[in-house]
Amino acid sequence: MNTLRKIFSKSYVVPLVALVVGLILGLVVLGWWLWPVEWVDASPSQLQNEYKRDYLCMTIDSYVRNHDEDLVNKRLSVLGDDAEAYVNMLTPELCKFTSSEELDNFKALKFTASTTTSSTNADNTNLAEQAQALDNEQQDGTQKSSFLGILLTILGIVGVAGAAFYILLKRGKINLNKQPKPKRVAHKGFVTEEDELPLTENEGASNKEPALAQFMTTYRLGDDLYDDSFSIDSPSGEFLGECGVGITETIGVGDPKKVNALEVWLFDKNDIQTVTKVLMSAHSFNDAATRQRLAAKGETLLVEPGQHFVMETATLQLEARVVDMVYARDAMPENSHFSRLTLEISVWNKY
Repeated sequence: MNTLRKIFSKSYVVPLVALVVGLILGLVVLGWWLWPVEWVDASPSQLQNEYKRDYLCMTIDSYVRNHDEDLVNKRLSVLGDDAEAYVNMLTPELCKFTSSEELDNFKALKFTASTTTSSTNADNTNLAEQAQALDNEQQDGTQKSSFLGILLTILGIVGVAGAAFYILLKRGKINLNKQPKPKRVAHKGFVTEEDELPLTENEGASNKEPALAQFMTTYRLGDDLYDDSFSIDSPSGEFLGECGVGITETIGVGDPKKVNALEVWLFDKNDIQTVTKVLMSAHSFNDAATRQRLAAKGETLLVEPGQHFVMETATLQLEARVVDMVYARDAMPENSHFSRLTLEISVWNKY
C-alpha cells in the first residue's frame, strides 16, 4: 500500500494512468462491447462465402424466371472476378433446385462452360478447389485483419502514453533527476534537516494528517508579561488539552526584562504530567550552572533559527518551529537575551 502511495504521489503517474484507463474504456468497453461498429449496406463481395452462395442462388432463380440480362449482369458484376468460381461451387441441393438443368444452362450462358456432363464434372472439381482456396484465403484475411486491429490499438495506446510522457517531461512536470527531499532527524531533543529519518512512527503518521490545531506566537523585547496559552480541541469540539509559551528566566536588572529563556509546555487531559522544554539563548546554554538550574523545569534546548522540536504526551504530539529569532544588542553579553522570537506550533493526535 505504501509503495502504491509513493508511485501515485508522483505528478505524472495519475495523468498517464487516467489516459490508459480512458483509452481502454473508450476503445474496448464502449467501442467493441457496448456499442460496437455495425456495418450496413455492404456489397455482396464483402459477404462471407455461404452468403455469397445464397446471393447467387437467388440471382440464378431470378434470371430463370425473368430472363433479365441487364439485371443479372449487374448482380454478377458486384462479385468481381470470383463470380464464376462461386457459381461453379453451387449444387441443386444448395439452391433447392429440382434438377441441375437450371445451373448447367446458367453456367453455359454466362461463363461458356461445356454442356457435357463429363466436362462439367471436371470443371466443377477444379472450381470447387478454387472456391475452397478462396474460402481459406478469406478466413485467413479475417484473422489477420482482427490481429492487425488489436496490434494497431495497442501501438496507438503506447504511442499516446509516450507522447503524454514526453510533453510532461518537456514542461518540467517530470524530473528524472529529482533528488530526494532532505528528511528530519532528531538531535538532542530538537529536529534539524538531515539525510536520515530516525523519527518515531507516530510523528511520521501525524504529519500526514491535518493538525488538530496550529498557532503562531511571538515574544518581543519589552513584553514583560508575555505568556501565551492555547486550547487544543478535537474536530467535534471536545477539549483535549492546552499548550503555551512563557518567560522562564531573565538576566540583568532594570526594565525592560531581558529574557534569556522561554518555556514551551504541553498539557494533555489524558496524561498526569505536563511536558516542558526550555528554549535558551546561546550565552545561557553555554553556561553550565544556568543550564543545570533550568534543566529542573524541563529539557533544555539551544534555540536557533529554523529549528524544529517535538513534544509528546499520552495522546498528543506537538511540533514547534522557530520561524524567527533575533538577539538583543546592548551592554549585556553577546547573544545573552532575545529581542524577538517567533514560534509556529502544530498539534496532532498521537494515535
